[in-house]
Amino acid sequence: MSIFSDPTPYFDEWRAQGPALVETPDGLKSWMIARHDDVVQALSHPGLSSAVIPGGMLNHTDPPEHTRLRKPIARAFSSRRMEALRPRIEQITNDLLDAWETEDEVDVITTFAYPLPITVICELLGVPERDRKDVQKLSAELMAPATMAEAYGKFAAYVQGLLETKEPGDDVITELRDEPNLVQNLVLLITAGHETTVQLIGSGLLALLRDPAMKQRLIDDPLLIPDAVEELLRHDGPFATGLNRVATTDVVIGGVTIPQSSLVTVSLGAANRDPSRYSDPNVLQLGRDPHVGFGHGIHYCVGARLARIEGEIAFGTLLRRFPELALAAEPEWREAFIRGLASFRVRPKP
Repeated sequence: MSIFSDPTPYFDEWRAQGPALVETPDGLKSWMIARHDDVVQALSHPGLSSAVIPGGMLNHTDPPEHTRLRKPIARAFSSRRMEALRPRIEQITNDLLDAWETEDEVDVITTFAYPLPITVICELLGVPERDRKDVQKLSAELMAPATMAEAYGKFAAYVQGLLETKEPGDDVITELRDEPNLVQNLVLLITAGHETTVQLIGSGLLALLRDPAMKQRLIDDPLLIPDAVEELLRHDGPFATGLNRVATTDVVIGGVTIPQSSLVTVSLGAANRDPSRYSDPNVLQLGRDPHVGFGHGIHYCVGARLARIEGEIAFGTLLRRFPELALAAEPEWREAFIRGLASFRVRPKP
C-alpha cells in the first residue's frame, strides 16, 4: 500500500526513528521530523528556513520579508470577512447538493468537494467565472510532482494576464494589487485556497462514512460539527507528508543535531497521529487537544478560518440533507503533494 492511500505505516516508522535522514516519497534525501513535540519545535525554530524555493512566495519566505508579505494577505483573509461569507457558502453548497437529489450515485470529488471551494476562493479573489475550470486544472497539475514545474509557469502567466486586464472590483485581487510578489502569492492563494478544502471535505466525509457511530452522533447533534471538523483535520489532514525546510545552521531537534544546509521535512500528518499526544490516534474522537493540521508558528495557514467555515457548512449540510449517505465504491487516492482523493463515489439515498 502506498503512502498516498495509507500513510499510517510511514508515520509510525518516522516517529519511531525520531529525527533521521530518510528518503521521502518524492525521492529526496531529507531529515524527517515526525513526533508532535519535535514538529512544533521545528516549525518555530529560527534555524530552519522556509526559503527552500526562491521566488518570494509567502510560504517560502522568512522574516522580515515574510512578515511584510503576510500582513496585507492576513488582513484580506480576516475572520470578520470570512464569517461574512457564510450565507454565500451555504447557497453554493445547497445549489451543488440539489443535483444529488435525483442521482442514484455521485462522485463526491467532482460534483461537490472541488466545485464548492473553487467557487468560493475564485469569487473572493475576483477570478472570472469563465476561467475557473482552467484554474482548477492548473491547480491539480501544480499538486502533481510530474507536472508541477510546467503548471507553475502556465499558472503564473495566467495570473499575470489577469492582473493586466482585470477591472477593479470588491475582491482580494483588487485589494492586493499594489503588493509585492503578487503573481506568486496569487498562485498560492488560489491553489491552497481550494485544494486543501477539497481534501478536507473528501477525506473527512470518507472517515465519517467509515465510522457510522460518529456520523450518527453529528446528525443527532449538529452543534458538534465544528469540533468534528477539527478532529477530521487532525485525523487525515491534507499536509500528510509534510512541509519542507532547510537548516541555515546546525539545528538540534529532539536531541538530534541536523547539519547546516540539510533539507528537512516536517510531517504534520505524523505529528497529528502521535500516540504520545493523542490516545488512539487512528480513530475519530471529539474533544482532543489542538492539532497542527494548519501548521504552527508564523506560517500558520492564513486561510484556516475560511477552510473551517467551508468544512462546517459542507458537513452540516451533507448530513442534514442526506443522512443515509453511503459509500458506493472503494475510493481512489491521487498521487500529489496535498494528500487527497481522486474519486469517491457515494449513494445519496438508499
